[in-house]
Amino acid sequence: MSKSPLIPNLQRRERRVLTDDVADSIREAILSGRLKGGDRLIEDELAESLNVSRGPIRQAIFRLEQEGLVVHETHRGATVAEVSVEDAAEIYSLRQALERLAIASACERATEADLAPLDAILVLFQSIPRSSITRRRVAELDIDFHDALFRASHHGRLCRAWEALRSQIFVFLLLRDGLPDDYLTSWYRDHSRLLQVVRSRDKDLAMATIEEHIGGAYARLLEHMAQHDVLRIQAS
Repeated sequence: MSKSPLIPNLQRRERRVLTDDVADSIREAILSGRLKGGDRLIEDELAESLNVSRGPIRQAIFRLEQEGLVVHETHRGATVAEVSVEDAAEIYSLRQALERLAIASACERATEADLAPLDAILVLFQSIPRSSITRRRVAELDIDFHDALFRASHHGRLCRAWEALRSQIFVFLLLRDGLPDDYLTSWYRDHSRLLQVVRSRDKDLAMATIEEHIGGAYARLLEHMAQHDVLRIQAS
């Protein structure tokens, strides 16, 4: 069977659950830009590329659809999602609501043990040589930091809601303008501030700080979308 030029060769990762394995591989192909917005996801070709049956492929595509990375159209099947200004507005309004609740809950419930992973991420960022750090690596650390913040909230349903959104947020962070131009200094400063306000236990200040943080990210995204007809993911 000949492969569509839209489907790159994918590397299957070894994991305990096959559907997780397949979903990770397809997700990484989307986030790295090897699969682009509008590309069709053909089950037979993906199954051949990953050397699995169509069942895990179908389940993985459904999971990625729930994450917002894939859309299913009646006459076209599954395709990689393309994001509109309206989509971005919905995603970021939801993100702001979730993060406000997460940081308020963390102010109330987080222990020092819960906050230790956030400290560790900041230390890791500082330890990376500036000559070798990339926007993608900073985007990964950004998601790791917010993952840890949600865990520190001790709010299970809230964490599950964040899980459904995080892949789309990561896509936005990978855009050329998804991080500020001075991210080598501003990223540490801004995230240190978030951790500081959680430790202060001042919920009102914490919610105001996270609103400013998310608002800045959304403003950069809108500026990027105004300048580009299509969202383009960059891995570097």
